Amino acid sequence: MTGRNGMTERALRDLLVERRLAGPVRTTRRQSLAYLRRTLSGDPAYTFGMSDWRTATFDNAVAAVRATTGDDLVEGNPDEGYISPDHAVNGIRAHASVLGKLLRDGGAAVLLATGHPTGLLEHYGELAQALRKTGNQVLRPLDDHPLDVATPSHAAGESGIRFIAGVACAFVNEAIIHTHLSDYMELLLARTRSTGQRVDVVVADHGMAGAAIEAGIPTLSIADVNDIALPLAHARGRHDHLLCIEDNLAPAQFAPVTEFMLATATRQRNF
Repeated sequence: MTGRNGMTERALRDLLVERRLAGPVRTTRRQSLAYLRRTLSGDPAYTFGMSDWRTATFDNAVAAVRATTGDDLVEGNPDEGYISPDHAVNGIRAHASVLGKLLRDGGAAVLLATGHPTGLLEHYGELAQALRKTGNQVLRPLDDHPLDVATPSHAAGESGIRFIAGVACAFVNEAIIHTHLSDYMELLLARTRSTGQRVDVVVADHGMAGAAIEAGIPTLSIADVNDIALPLAHARGRHDHLLCIEDNLAPAQFAPVTEFMLATATRQRNF
């Protein structure tokens, strides 16, 4: 399989390793295990709005990460981290498959959102543009609307959602923020329900993805190896389209993933 400019899956795999998007990654097993324990304790910054933690064991969570990333958190060097490049390529292919149908058929109502705007906003913005051009509706509920959401690090000030390039981002006062909370997506989905607006697909990460999965909406999610709640939902059959990859490098580092994904989706659209 080839992407834009003739990039093959093998070349993409090599590039993921070169840029540390997969293979040895900067997120250590030590940190992933710490986040796993916080997830199982019910910390809302790590459960991403999903309920799986209530019945999951430590071994369940470790097995879920192993199945989705190819890494064993308890066996390897705790000061290193790893995401299988093959697993990452499979996730990219899975996202491209769904996008290909949307680009081919049009008419879908898609909600894109990110809790990692410094890493993934540009990626989602490119997807939003492609979806819009092919007749899909890119939703913008509660755009620039004050919301009653407070986080420990942003407890004061006006909080809300702003859509940038068609992508929902959380803000406090005038600053776009990094957040793992599900509250924002829960409020976005509540607004769509109250107005009768359907949501066919969500494209998101962290709590933005988790809330959509919990609501039963088909979701294309991106997760780092330490985002335990998403692999756990995937392992339990509640979430099909998970891309495990380093999720907060500079957008330029992620650009070839976007290009390959859209090129693959476009080619599938033309079949």
